[in-house]
Amino acid sequence: MNLSHVISRGAWYFPDKDAIVYGQRRLTYKELEDRIDRVAAYLRELGLSKGDRVAIYLGNCPEWIMIYYGIIRIGAVAVCISSAYRSSELGHLLSDSRPGVLVTSEALDANIPESPDSGFMDILVLEKDKVFSGLLNSQEGRSKGHQIEPCDADDTCVQLYTGGTTGVPKGAMLTHKNILYTSQNVCYHERMRPEDKLLCFMPLNHVFAGCHIMNSCFYSCATLVLHRGFEMEEIISSIRTNQVNRFYAVPTVYIRILNTPEYHKYLDSMTYSFSAATSMPLEIVRQWKKMFGLDIHEAYGMTETSSLVTFNHIYRHKPGSVGTPAGVVEVKILDDQGREAGKGEEGEIVIRGPNVMKGYFDRPEESAEAIRGGWLHSGDVGRMDEEGYLYIVDRIKDMIISGGLNVYPTEVEGVLYTHEAVEECAVTGTRHQEYGEAVTAFVKLKKDRVVSDGALIRFCKERMASYKAPKRVIFLDELPKTPQGKILKRELRSFNP
Repeated sequence: MNLSHVISRGAWYFPDKDAIVYGQRRLTYKELEDRIDRVAAYLRELGLSKGDRVAIYLGNCPEWIMIYYGIIRIGAVAVCISSAYRSSELGHLLSDSRPGVLVTSEALDANIPESPDSGFMDILVLEKDKVFSGLLNSQEGRSKGHQIEPCDADDTCVQLYTGGTTGVPKGAMLTHKNILYTSQNVCYHERMRPEDKLLCFMPLNHVFAGCHIMNSCFYSCATLVLHRGFEMEEIISSIRTNQVNRFYAVPTVYIRILNTPEYHKYLDSMTYSFSAATSMPLEIVRQWKKMFGLDIHEAYGMTETSSLVTFNHIYRHKPGSVGTPAGVVEVKILDDQGREAGKGEEGEIVIRGPNVMKGYFDRPEESAEAIRGGWLHSGDVGRMDEEGYLYIVDRIKDMIISGGLNVYPTEVEGVLYTHEAVEECAVTGTRHQEYGEAVTAFVKLKKDRVVSDGALIRFCKERMASYKAPKRVIFLDELPKTPQGKILKRELRSFNP
């Protein structure tokens, strides 16, 4: 078993079909397979072999994909690092993962610590290593093929770092079985076909882009329309030019598009839309459906589950839910005593299945805490309805205790999103002398809209229990976010205007 077989299969079935579109560049499955073989051979020449770790510190580009599968092809582990990280963040991840080689670009080379405590033996800078860059880009000198290293199903092939929105990132070890199972699961539930064209502007180092979009795209022999990031005009033009039919994004992107009506007429090629990485406000789902006639499909997943856990179905879609357990994945809700909760009761979401990680790299105690009795404890609060559909309530750590009463931020955010002036919002607890924590809303208003903090507080009180309504509203031009588009609530909790 080896994850890189998905590219070989595509090259066998559809050798001349586009695998990647990146601006004006196009790579067929045959060309991509050839580049991956070249990378694998070069890494072998450097002395790397099965089980070694190779770090990828690059932005989105075709070379990222060639290197990723080339690493996996020799049985090594691809350690995926965000190109948004700077020296101190990068230093921590290198020290934690201890890669044998780090592959980066000239633009990012300056961020590498001068004396990283990682012990890696070499740094490959694409623009400086002429031999390596030639192998990646030359149309001539086709490789003679490279034997794909046989691996056990439970061998680690990818090490992804958790987002770090609640603490220090940890390296989730994902196996060949984990990612292949998730790819099959996504392709089946989303009904992917070779004719599909999937848009990907999310960072490839993230589980959403790397596992859910990229690996599933290649598993189905479809075409990946890749971008370095989200630039509105570029993305809209790409959708129109490449006739993209599958749209993958986070809620903030859906909100931006809804608030830019002049671009709506260019999105008529889309037949499927999907959101992940953070909860989608129900009001945005309704607006999208009204505007484009498409449901926004959601799923529940984590880095630790190599993406898909549940899926909100094509044939029986329930707005507001993240769907039912996908395939043979099992999901339970546990109460505070560790007992299985009843239907409609809230508790911690726990997961068991072939998609669950092996553990956190070099962190046995934290791995044992996360996976207990074969079940991954997510740290998320959810509930299941009578039909087995899962609803995400909130992160356990995000729950606000105000005056002794529990308040879940997503519920308050859901109400705020129904106000016509609110473009984006986040709710957190901030210290309060009387209540312990005060429900505080951080709000970005739509262009040319005006509303007072008092008016928004009254708006919420009219629609929910008074204790849940914000006691304070702070207006911001932009909300702080991770490169994946998640709002950084930890920064908002310490905000002092």
